[in-house]
Amino acid sequence: MIVLPNTPPTPVQLTDPTSAIPQNVLTLRSALQRPSLSNYNESIRYVVNLEQYLDAIIDLSDTTDLRSTFVSTNIPWSNVSKGDIKSKIFKVKSKKAVVDKWSLGNELSMTLISAALIYNRVASELSNETINLELDLPAKPEDYNENWKQIMSLYKKSVSMMLLAGQMGRNLIQSKEDVLFINPTIYSFILKLTDISMQMSVLSKFLWISRYTFNQQENTSAGNSMTLAKVAIYCMNELDMVQRILEELNISVKNSIKTDSGVINLDYTDWDTYLQVVRRYVSAYAGFYLAVQSYHDHRYGNALGLIQFSLLSLQSKKDLPTSSFLNKKVTLKHFRDRVSQRKQENILSNLNSISTLDINKSAFNGKSGIVLNDLSYLFDQLIKLNLKISSENNTLHFDEIVHWSAINSDAKWPIGSKIPVSHVEAYSPNHTKSKFEQDYSGRGEYY
Repeated sequence: MIVLPNTPPTPVQLTDPTSAIPQNVLTLRSALQRPSLSNYNESIRYVVNLEQYLDAIIDLSDTTDLRSTFVSTNIPWSNVSKGDIKSKIFKVKSKKAVVDKWSLGNELSMTLISAALIYNRVASELSNETINLELDLPAKPEDYNENWKQIMSLYKKSVSMMLLAGQMGRNLIQSKEDVLFINPTIYSFILKLTDISMQMSVLSKFLWISRYTFNQQENTSAGNSMTLAKVAIYCMNELDMVQRILEELNISVKNSIKTDSGVINLDYTDWDTYLQVVRRYVSAYAGFYLAVQSYHDHRYGNALGLIQFSLLSLQSKKDLPTSSFLNKKVTLKHFRDRVSQRKQENILSNLNSISTLDINKSAFNGKSGIVLNDLSYLFDQLIKLNLKISSENNTLHFDEIVHWSAINSDAKWPIGSKIPVSHVEAYSPNHTKSKFEQDYSGRGEYY
């Protein structure tokens, strides 16, 4: 579900390529230099070609040293953060030829990063296509289990790429001052994002099913709502950790400029803003599923408070205040003046139209906007649930609505937990292909 802005990195032309890469491998690489990733089918075709190039590089590494073999005098990938490396390292006078800069190990690592991010993109595109399906009888959600199985398999493929990159990265750390190397923190960062995306795809799937059941019968079955709420809370906690790792990555960029350390990073522009929106999005998921559970526990006022919390989470430009923040009277008054009056009066009093959805869309560009589709469906379901519960409460139950700020500061939220995912092994050209096919062929569990 997470498609980071300014990704994936893609190959650009090699400058003064050496003979280290055979012509047949160079030909595979050349076919990747004009990527077309505008839809699911194009992304699939591209990643298949990228994987052929990856396999060729892996085969080459069996007979060639990854650290001491250099292939180019430039950093031949887009969407990477060079800082001043290009001007200060590449032009530095050295006893060694300037060609000895971009190593075969760097090329392999960046190819793995690119493939992992594209598999995340492809999984998100397939998820987006699936949740857009409007099912009419006799069609039912179970008919599309194969889609969700394949989505999970695509994410697992991304994980396998990063596991291999992490294994290799331990052996590719800088050995000489004038040698560039990929920041190894990127591997764990992408692994965490992929794990979060897998869990978010589960949330998205069951929201899609709840849309179907609500449209057919106005049924809000509790089912596994508490489990899904815990999954959303797990994603919230993991996104907090991811943002701390991103801070470290941004510090690495600054340090590489100051010290000429030779560390190569990705282009992290807009990542922080994007991830903040995603976190508010999953917090709204947590509120939605907790509201469904509260409704079935006959806690109608609490359910309505959770819905209001979720709506404000989606609408706010900044995170909602924490309980410690709410204890500060001056800040609370300032916040309620600016948010409660403007947001609650204009949003919470107009819950009959999804057109009121107003989020920070500047955080999204290109395919990173895929998440907006599911976010809109979540908003729609929150509105429908609010109308249903409000109607029942106003005529039958008369429960006092719990204020959204009390919901946000409630220490009784359940502890987050993830849906277990089957073991994933590091990428291996032959083994992974057969395992990938087995993972989503046929019916049954797909986690």
